[in-house]
Amino acid sequence: MSLSASGSASLGGSSDGNEPYFRFACVSEGSDLATVFGIRYQVYCVERGFLPEDDYPAQLESDDFDAHALHILATHRAGHPAGTARLVMSSPLGFPAMEHCVFSEEFAFLNDPEHPSLASFGEVSRLAVSKAFRRREGDTPYGGPPREDPAPREGADILAFAPPRNTPEILMGICRVLYHQSKRRGITHWVFAMERSLYVLLKRMGFNYTPAGPETDYYGPVRPYVVSIDALEKGVYRASPATYAYMVKGLEPALMPAIPQSPDASWQSVGSAA
Repeated sequence: MSLSASGSASLGGSSDGNEPYFRFACVSEGSDLATVFGIRYQVYCVERGFLPEDDYPAQLESDDFDAHALHILATHRAGHPAGTARLVMSSPLGFPAMEHCVFSEEFAFLNDPEHPSLASFGEVSRLAVSKAFRRREGDTPYGGPPREDPAPREGADILAFAPPRNTPEILMGICRVLYHQSKRRGITHWVFAMERSLYVLLKRMGFNYTPAGPETDYYGPVRPYVVSIDALEKGVYRASPATYAYMVKGLEPALMPAIPQSPDASWQSVGSAA
């Protein structure tokens, strides 16, 4: 599947209809995983110049951490690859941020790849949204808000509940899958090395990461951050009931957050919906 600008820039008139636009799934092999690496190559090597193009002659960007990661792929309903991210699990390699960032104070233990606490940590990295879905005025490098409120539609792999209107649609869907997978796998904390603009964007969505070390040059100026899944849930709940409802929708009842819900909240039952 081509990820070139010429191959995916025009998405056709049907993209303005009242249907869900994107599918979000974990992928682990074959053409889907190649698509993930292709998106990363286009964004990290070609568009942003973070990594040398010549290091990836097959135009697929990957590294040693990918063997220890969950890979998320967002796909437009027309079949165009839209975005990706990965959740790197604890392994003898540690986490990617350890190679470039210094963790300090209460998070200094994250400098040690063998620290036992890392078993319940995961690093979110290689977040990338295809340029084809960043063409509207006001879109960020991580996409933009939903085009329309999609009408409900059957299908387990298609989200029938729209993200809140002022949040980046692709980013929000990717975060939702990362969150569900983390809950199911016992991940209690996320590590993220990010630039200031992404930190601000996530904070507006209610994702309140805590600075965990000084700024460094890691694909540009970035800083390491940490957030517990518990704090993330509470932060999103306080920031936006709609975002919280979207995030927990489809989560198994046993994994639902223990957060008391407002008695007048019309979205109370959304989280337990199938």
